[in-house]
Amino acid sequence: MKCAYWIGLLWMLVAMCASTTAFQNTNCAGCVGGVCFNLDKLHELVGGEISAKDRDLNTYFYEVCGVSQQNCRTPSDQTPAICQRDTRWPPEWHDCGNANKFEWSPRPNESPKSGFLLTFTGGSDGRKVDVEFVCDPSAAGVGLFEDNDPSEYPLGSYHLKWTTEHACPTGHGDGDGDGDGDGDGDGDGDGDGDGDGDGGSDRGDGDGAEATRLIVIPIVVVGGSFVCLLCSGIVFLAWHQSVRGKQATAGERTVLQPVVPNSQQYVTHTITTERFTYRT
Repeated sequence: MKCAYWIGLLWMLVAMCASTTAFQNTNCAGCVGGVCFNLDKLHELVGGEISAKDRDLNTYFYEVCGVSQQNCRTPSDQTPAICQRDTRWPPEWHDCGNANKFEWSPRPNESPKSGFLLTFTGGSDGRKVDVEFVCDPSAAGVGLFEDNDPSEYPLGSYHLKWTTEHACPTGHGDGDGDGDGDGDGDGDGDGDGDGDGDGGSDRGDGDGAEATRLIVIPIVVVGGSFVCLLCSGIVFLAWHQSVRGKQATAGERTVLQPVVPNSQQYVTHTITTERFTYRT
């Protein structure tokens, strides 16, 4: 019983180590090719669902980081990411993809820092949908949510596009040393190269944030791994001691025994002790 208990505890610690040292993508935050993105701010700004129409006037409803509240839930999918309302009357609703079945991938033929594709699968009748998030620092706030070209190809595979500043990498500069994304090197985001946008001082904080991230993440991963290994070692030793019990080692000992009681003559006897084990 004790053996099973300690082995179970050891496996639990190993699982905890694996879960704490590995980053898990969600439908709101993820990394692509070493570049990380976070849509929490966009979710806060929208405050619910956003919609877009394609060229055939079908409407798509999407709640970033959440679940669509439209009438497209099915018995096999109670958490649709994006719902489509077609142009029929009365309209029919279609589940385009499950919010819990997602994949992050890079934009085709584009730089990793230019944005990403967030694809949802598991919709009704095998439907799936991808949203191409395009990083554009000039698209302030929510930006533009629209259908992509083509909006549906092949049949049952939908394509949408969202251009916004919140699709830009988190904690990254833009390659010009300022972290603002305007390419002027001043860190103010206004593109004028004066350093502050109003005659002030140069900020240039993008590389600082990136450097901090590159230092902190390895420290956290290495430290977490060390703690997990230490805890695993302690558990293993405790388990080993409980299974082993108390043992006496086999061997021989020599004793002197009087020939007759109270005499000064002795005879030597060799006694072999048997190995024995008992448990508490």
